[in-house]
Amino acid sequence: MLVKQFAFGSSAINYTLLHSKLKSVKITVEFEHGVEVTAPVGMSDQAVEQLLQQKGRWIMEKLDAIASIEVPPPRKEFVSGEKYLYLGRQYTLVVSERAERRPMLVMRNSTFEATVPPELKIWDRQNTIRELFRAWYKQRAEAKLTEQVRTYADRLNLQPAETKVMEMDRHWGSCTPRGAIHLNWRLIMAPIQIIDYLVVHELCHLSIPEHSPKFWDQVGSIIADYEERREWLRVNGPTLTV
Repeated sequence: MLVKQFAFGSSAINYTLLHSKLKSVKITVEFEHGVEVTAPVGMSDQAVEQLLQQKGRWIMEKLDAIASIEVPPPRKEFVSGEKYLYLGRQYTLVVSERAERRPMLVMRNSTFEATVPPELKIWDRQNTIRELFRAWYKQRAEAKLTEQVRTYADRLNLQPAETKVMEMDRHWGSCTPRGAIHLNWRLIMAPIQIIDYLVVHELCHLSIPEHSPKFWDQVGSIIADYEERREWLRVNGPTLTV
């Protein structure tokens, strides 16, 4: 893996160059990793840079979109006044102390209300409330995401072997070779139209494994603006965290 740079107009763009056994070049521009180029083994640096020049305007547009992201703080402090996402909306956290109650988290109107014992130290309080949020999100995701899978599976006449909401580090969803749909629980923080796009995307893989024009036609038959929704997730995905 090499970190290199190419000039496009007046801009100097850093990129990471990797090599693989694939026969084509893959260029990705992402929030976490910046510009990554995966090129076939043996492809010259000159040929790679020539391709980057051809894709320069597209790369700059993606970098500009990433630059506009309001980056979340590296860590939540889990204190009153912080904002937390649920189905695309921001809800304010209110923390209270009650000695007679076990730690709990509930949503009321436009707020998340966390209750913790008063004797907890700051670090333990943060960890406790974080785990309350994760458990709350996962419970809601299990219900809502599987509900959306059932809805769109009927519309597409495609039935997965199972639907599993789970912890996923690098992916928002997947369709396994045996026909199971896996979805990232963090999607529950996204707007419902983004959830629906991911659900339809993975369901369509039951009949068409590759990202071919036929695949995207099938996705588009249900989600006409799938490109906009896919772009929203690419740009805003890093904010869906707790």
